[in-house]
Amino acid sequence: LLLRVLVVTRIFPNAKEPLSSPFNRQQFKALSQLATVEVLATIPWFPGVRRFAGKSPAAKLVDVPATDHIDGMNVAHPRFLYVPRLGHALGVPLYAASLLPHLWRRRHDFDVILGAWAYPDAAAIVALGRALGLPTVVKCHGSDINVVGERPSLRWQLGQLLPGANRVVVVSRALGDKVVALGVDQARVRVVYNGIDDQLFRPRDRAEARRRLGLPPDKKLVLYVGRL
Repeated sequence: LLLRVLVVTRIFPNAKEPLSSPFNRQQFKALSQLATVEVLATIPWFPGVRRFAGKSPAAKLVDVPATDHIDGMNVAHPRFLYVPRLGHALGVPLYAASLLPHLWRRRHDFDVILGAWAYPDAAAIVALGRALGLPTVVKCHGSDINVVGERPSLRWQLGQLLPGANRVVVVSRALGDKVVALGVDQARVRVVYNGIDDQLFRPRDRAEARRRLGLPPDKKLVLYVGRL
């Protein structure tokens, strides 16, 4: 029998943001070749959110459908209660309380919960896993530990919850060291480097590539790749 994995994360594509977090979509699609995967791609919500169009990122997600099918995976978009300005401080309890009814009904449908993004997603699923009697795996990406994890109140919450995960997956050894500094047992940390899709990104004929892009065939080019 295939392992039954429930993924819980805020960073995943949806109908309003189809290009959001392609790395999670690609990784979970690959995981679905090895296990049965369902995704809870959560959506922030608060009363009257629709009236805050243009002011709150949550407002543009209000019409995301409750369920979807993305890259062969069943995806649900449950709403979690988010309090503007206080969202970070109250993130874990509100997130966990919002998801508990959904997870309680289906607690026998999964073998493990995978939380992608340390706060509040992964921290909350550790608490939920304890309540439901399910093992939990936390996937840390970088700024969820390097930036969010440096805020004193949130660092305390991460230090209380992340050590309870059965496994913590990180994308670098340096990130693993920071997770251990939060109290996670080194034996529970696994480094899994980010990979690439070698069917999409691979060496190709240079002349043909230039022709397709409308670039001169013989001039030197400088390529910059970045966000800033």
